[in-house]
Amino acid sequence: MNNANVTGHGQSATDPTAQVFLAYAAEDGCHTPGEAIAGPGEVEVVEALRQLLTQAQITYRQCPCPWPADADHEAIISRAAEACDNYVLVLSPYTLADVFCLQGLLFALSLNKRIVPVLIETVSAHHLPEPLQTLETIDLRDRSVPLTQTDGGRQLLQTLHHAADYHHAHTQLLVRALQWERQQRHPDLLLQGDELVQYQRWLVQANGQSHHQPIQLQTLYISESARHQTSQDNAAALGMSWLKRWL
Repeated sequence: MNNANVTGHGQSATDPTAQVFLAYAAEDGCHTPGEAIAGPGEVEVVEALRQLLTQAQITYRQCPCPWPADADHEAIISRAAEACDNYVLVLSPYTLADVFCLQGLLFALSLNKRIVPVLIETVSAHHLPEPLQTLETIDLRDRSVPLTQTDGGRQLLQTLHHAADYHHAHTQLLVRALQWERQQRHPDLLLQGDELVQYQRWLVQANGQSHHQPIQLQTLYISESARHQTSQDNAAALGMSWLKRWL
């Protein structure tokens, strides 16, 4: 996927990752600029959600609205989800009928991402996808005050800030491992030096977690990086030993 296909806020040109992937049905979050919105509807709530993230300096990505006619929806959503620390799913009746939101949810779950469901419209609990039924849902249905002043808005920010460094490291490592895998496991893309040590320490911590553990590819990537580093170190030591004897 070309990252230009996904809009975002606060991302650097060199870092494709973001803290949040904001997933919502087009009916809830898309409207033509200048278009009048009758009443406090779902579009306004999603816009308030964007503003909340922006004001909190939380970087986010979201799908383009409207979708380009030739867009590869599945590829765009999967690549965006893998490069974000949190998959924030905006729940409404429209979401439950949106195949791309649900595909993105399943993909994020397969990567052990943190899933953050936020409720903007009443949805029957038994209609929720099974993976969401055990997760705490943040209620953003209170539209009487700005989102920043609601309990739900504060709860969302607290959730996103909690263990943020851990989830960001998870994403950074995942992106690197996927790049290595997609480039036929080229050794030049392996971790080295202090960076390798840093992620080895993270892996020890991650394996002790009950949720959001590393996926197999991340573990393999660190293992292969360590093996390659050991081989290089051994070769360098052998070369130095030979040089000393020769001198």
